Amino acid sequence: MMGSYWSTTPAKPVTLAKMAPEMEEFLERPIIVVGAPRSGTTLMGDLLSAHPTLAHVEEPRLTWRYGNDAKSDMLRPADARPDVCRFIRGRFAATVRQSGKQRLIEKTPSNSLRMEFVEQVLPGCLFVHIIRDGVESSLAIRRFWQQHARGVKPRKLLERLREMNPWQLPYYGREFARRIMPRPLSGLVRPPVWGPRIPGIESLLKELELIEVCALQWRTCVEAACAYGRTLPPDRYLECRLEEMSPELLKSILEFCQLEPSSEVDATFARDFDMGKTRHRRDIASAEDLELIHKWTLTTLQWLGYAS
Repeated sequence: MMGSYWSTTPAKPVTLAKMAPEMEEFLERPIIVVGAPRSGTTLMGDLLSAHPTLAHVEEPRLTWRYGNDAKSDMLRPADARPDVCRFIRGRFAATVRQSGKQRLIEKTPSNSLRMEFVEQVLPGCLFVHIIRDGVESSLAIRRFWQQHARGVKPRKLLERLREMNPWQLPYYGREFARRIMPRPLSGLVRPPVWGPRIPGIESLLKELELIEVCALQWRTCVEAACAYGRTLPPDRYLECRLEEMSPELLKSILEFCQLEPSSEVDATFARDFDMGKTRHRRDIASAEDLELIHKWTLTTLQWLGYAS
């Protein structure tokens, strides 16, 4: 099914600009958590970041888009130019070193769209792909979009300003303007966008209902991650389901990540995971919402076993 959408041939690695040997050691076997938005990526990132050896970098969106700011989030291996790789690797290595930890764990849902690109930047990285029922995810994505597409929290703004390079300002200055524009004046600029920038997302917003765009975000992220991830050796790519999370599955994830058991990780799981929240929107969704979600995702839902 997916062969018509995605390339499944691993790309040839680019030649990376070398960092000092003492910096390279901080990028050995980095763990990259991928998944569609609102699918459990934050939970997975929080669980693994509780491990005492890991330094967590959560959604450094502008870092990943360095040198490719005008493009969608579906970056290609050719976009991982030496200067791009050098910049991103330097940022991550410095973060791990400053944290006093040993390895990197990074979580950005948009990386689901560009795993080949990530592979070029961080050769040998381990991908953990967490998947959730697309109906639940699509409904949750819409809610987040409605709550977070407009306005800017001061803390998040400061984080982005620290992450941003001066030459990125023209791209993200416009995005900031869209977010703070009062709704009565919103017709003067394009509507704000939230979540992974799938190709053509702004045009989709003009033509489709918001829930349809959310469904397409889920579908595109999941299919892209599965298509590339399944070309990798089993010790490099792991799929897991949010609805199946358990202490036993968590143990298997730690083993895949080449991590020793951790009481901190176990305690975080016991505190943060609520099985009841993994499937609570589908049953109260309107018939219209379900019809629109299924219009774009039913084949993928069936393929993944979420629909009969």
